[in-house]
Amino acid sequence: MPSFVIEETKKLWTTWNIRVFVIVSLSVQVFLILFAPYRKRRGKIYGKCVDLLIWSIYLLANWVASFSIGLIVSKQIKSPTENSDIQVFWAPFLLLHLGGPDTITSFALEDNEFWVRHLLGLLLQVGSTAYVFIKSLPENKLWLPTILVTVAGIIKYAKRNRAFYLASFDHLGDGWVPSEWGDELSIPVEFQKMDARTMEKFEKSLKSILWTAVHHFGTIKMTLVGPFLSPDQCSDIRETFLQLENSSHVLQAMEIELSLLYEVLHTKLPVVGCIIGYIFRFITMCCILAALLTFSLFKKHYELEQFDIWLTYGLLIGALLLEFMSIILLSLSDWILAAHIQSMESKFFNKRRWCRAVSQLNFITYYVKYSPILLRDIANYLGIRILLEAIKGILCLSSQDFKEDQWHFIYEEVIKLSTSLMEDASRPTGLEANQAWKSNRKRVLESFSDSTDIANILEELDYSKSVLTWHIATEICWLQQESDQPPGSGTEEHQTSTSNGFNHKEICKLLSDYMFYLLIMHPAMMATVSVSWKIVFADTLAEAKSLVSRRSISSNGKDVKSQISSASKKILELIPNARNPQRDIDRSVLFAASALAKQLKKSYPWESMSKVWVHLMCFAAINCRPHVHAQQPSKGGELLTFVWLLMNHLGVGTHFSSHY
Repeated sequence: MPSFVIEETKKLWTTWNIRVFVIVSLSVQVFLILFAPYRKRRGKIYGKCVDLLIWSIYLLANWVASFSIGLIVSKQIKSPTENSDIQVFWAPFLLLHLGGPDTITSFALEDNEFWVRHLLGLLLQVGSTAYVFIKSLPENKLWLPTILVTVAGIIKYAKRNRAFYLASFDHLGDGWVPSEWGDELSIPVEFQKMDARTMEKFEKSLKSILWTAVHHFGTIKMTLVGPFLSPDQCSDIRETFLQLENSSHVLQAMEIELSLLYEVLHTKLPVVGCIIGYIFRFITMCCILAALLTFSLFKKHYELEQFDIWLTYGLLIGALLLEFMSIILLSLSDWILAAHIQSMESKFFNKRRWCRAVSQLNFITYYVKYSPILLRDIANYLGIRILLEAIKGILCLSSQDFKEDQWHFIYEEVIKLSTSLMEDASRPTGLEANQAWKSNRKRVLESFSDSTDIANILEELDYSKSVLTWHIATEICWLQQESDQPPGSGTEEHQTSTSNGFNHKEICKLLSDYMFYLLIMHPAMMATVSVSWKIVFADTLAEAKSLVSRRSISSNGKDVKSQISSASKKILELIPNARNPQRDIDRSVLFAASALAKQLKKSYPWESMSKVWVHLMCFAAINCRPHVHAQQPSKGGELLTFVWLLMNHLGVGTHFSSHY
């Protein structure tokens, strides 16, 4: 490369590097304040892409601001120029940017736990800014606006660190929201003066739902970090939620609770939503406004380049606009809406807080699209097998809208389950999760007419094996009934699976594919009850591959739908003596699933099967670690988390694994 090209490139970099990075830093702040809130209501299919984009911008924001301060420090040490005053003035704006927008402080819960590291970062960056400012004295003509913006930057950066501290699990209970509500964030003053009877004053709308959500938000806090609820507290919470008009209102109340949890864990709401927070925001805005006026009045005396003047105006006005946008977004927070519940219009409460979609994945589709051996061997050699499986899972993934009648069925079954558990004086206690599952097998299967035969098939299967067995059997029944009973033919019993207003066949399909999706794509949510899941799944998949030839499947049709239907028939036709005796038969559930499907195919008991799936989901929900549930609001929400929260509100939460 010619030397003059290198020299020109270096000159261009030296001239524009700080300017470009400052502009990029301001741009990513605008992006984050506008789009970060979409994390909690993103769709399922493209949600990971949204997460990846926001995560990348989140990391870029911190890196760009820190790197820009480093460039300014380096330039002040090596070669101060005629533009050094304006560059020193830009350094405090980078402190403002490091403070981040109010709509996102942490991307994940783990970020909150590193609040000490963020505190050290604050001290380091403030020290660097102070160094370049002191070094520019006494010639610095912009010393006054620089001091003003530095004060604003320190306040904003400190608020972010305070938010990290309060959202860490060791200090989660130290500061709950609050402004005019008191010194700690708990319940607004207007709610503190109410009891359950006061709800009668409110119309049966989202206002009463919001009251219920805010009044019992502490349930989540105590579940995550606090002591167990007393029997009286459990009874009060259960009674309040059962008083809501219908299951849809219960779901909306829990959506608000999880939205509040997101705001407490991932935004600055606990810090800026109080009187002290309002005072510091007022000081911050006054400092920025004073700096803007000072710069405007005396810019002629600074002898600056025109581009630098406009860039500085952009930083000052951008900082003010970001503060105003934060105020607007804060005013739409559920906590602030709750503080003005009696005067607020209902339309402000009726906003989307969850995508209301359920991810779907099933074993047979996953098998039909199984990766070629050569590709898997290459992935193993390169150490990216997990990445390959994750990509394949995403490609096989689909999403279904979550309907109100489906939630209503789940709600009714959970109420029945909680009632039976609370009334069952002989329930076992102190059982490990899988032992508790086996002890409750009779309860799960009692609604089947041929429960004895089904129980014999499922004998000695732990929870993870039971889920996979039921999933494969459900998928086979779904596909076989679709092919055996096309629309317009067959008996009414086989044509419709609707009873009591519920389409149990659709519910079975929805929950079956959802539970399999959790096992494959979110194993952390099933870790407590699926210790041996990976081995069970790998062996079942391998046995399907060895016994059900994909060549014979593909010969029945080239499209995926035909191959899936063919695969289900092949699995259904399996007989016990076809098993390979050299394999460990205890780890694969393919034959158990085939036998269960044969038994279910006799009558297609979709209603009983749907109850089984609700029980399976309840067991997984309550045995999932609370901090894993706490992660879900920032990922668009999971149905399993809503079931977990519902069970806690119904009084069968913390000790449910010993009840079940």
